[in-house]
Amino acid sequence: MATQAERDYFQTLFRQLDSDGDGKIAQVDLDQLVQTTLMRSGAVPGSERWRRITHLGNRLWDDLRAGLDTDEDGTVSAREFVTAYRRPEFLERTAIPFEVAVLEMSDSDGDGKVSVTEWLAWHQAKGVPVPEALREFSEIDADGDGYLARGEYTDALRTRYKS
Repeated sequence: MATQAERDYFQTLFRQLDSDGDGKIAQVDLDQLVQTTLMRSGAVPGSERWRRITHLGNRLWDDLRAGLDTDEDGTVSAREFVTAYRRPEFLERTAIPFEVAVLEMSDSDGDGKVSVTEWLAWHQAKGVPVPEALREFSEIDADGDGYLARGEYTDALRTRYKS
């Protein structure tokens, strides 16, 4: 049985992906998320970064639907969504690579790591309150150096999803 913290986390994540707020995730929701993410990052249409995020967003949609759209309505319900995120193969192949790629887009200076300033700018653009964003950053910054490396973020995602 899921804990309240797990339910809260999945509800928040589901709401972020359900861009029109209709209680279901459709391809248009993920397309909108991807395009908004790309615009916020300044990615140029057709660039390598743009193609990579678009590809990962399409994979996220395809893998969410694959075998989970049990009522075959072309959307993913909250229950179907949680089922997907509880599958280890979905996490490793799809969810974690997508989230890491999105994080890497916030690396505005291209140094291969995300500073607390870049993290805050990214989270403020998503509407996350500063105290919440700072708390999350400090939890993920395992070595306390004030930067998030890809490995730190990947490990934090694995821990979050598999706990």
